[in-house]
Amino acid sequence: MKSALFVSFVRIPLLFIAASIMFLLFAWSGLAFNFPFLPELSTVFFTIVNIFCFYLMYRLLKKEGRSLKQLIGFRKEVLGKDIAYGFFWLFVLYLPFVGAVMGTMFFLFGNDFINQFELVFAGDIANTSYARPRWLLWFAAIVSLIFPFFNAPIEEIMYRGYAQPKFIQRTGKVWIGLLVPSIGFSLQHVMLAPSFEGAIVYATAFFVWGLGSAIIFYKQQRLFPLIVCHFLVNIAFSAFPIAFLLFGVY
Repeated sequence: MKSALFVSFVRIPLLFIAASIMFLLFAWSGLAFNFPFLPELSTVFFTIVNIFCFYLMYRLLKKEGRSLKQLIGFRKEVLGKDIAYGFFWLFVLYLPFVGAVMGTMFFLFGNDFINQFELVFAGDIANTSYARPRWLLWFAAIVSLIFPFFNAPIEEIMYRGYAQPKFIQRTGKVWIGLLVPSIGFSLQHVMLAPSFEGAIVYATAFFVWGLGSAIIFYKQQRLFPLIVCHFLVNIAFSAFPIAFLLFGVY
């Protein structure tokens, strides 16, 4: 069970370390950023951590006599069905996700929550604005194009494909297998938030998403459709640094 705990929570310190190194490099070069809230650069340090985690999971599974391919469960003969399920699960998970966002914002801001979307999803722009070099936005935009291809499979492999069954197998309790990896999944998304308030909303909403994905995987026992679903979400998120570039926010 130690390996399941490790896989469930290792990404959190890795992401913080990667973001810290980026921040220190930028500070050393004279660039000012609102650490730890670097949403337009998050695809960069997430991709670095994803590549490292791919290698980590490859080594861990090889030690156990398994492979990444086995865990992903890709089957050419049901590819169309898996893709269709991916779109379906996106719709199924999106509704409680949005509900969690709205509910958490209402808890934080009360009836004024409708006016706080900029703070939660863009940060305090008026008080934390800073110059973004165009070359840096180009770099982030290029990295964001490959971000979904790494992030979607590795997160599903770690949280749902590996940790969840391991917890259930070792404890004999399904709820532990569903709950613990979902907590790890939600906490890592704090690193995507542009503000403290956003971090609370992100952690809550992604816990709901992670728990929903965990239940789907437990019932369906197929990881690839969830990878497709996750990939679709990541495509939308990876457009963030591209939007900064296209709209001239630098």
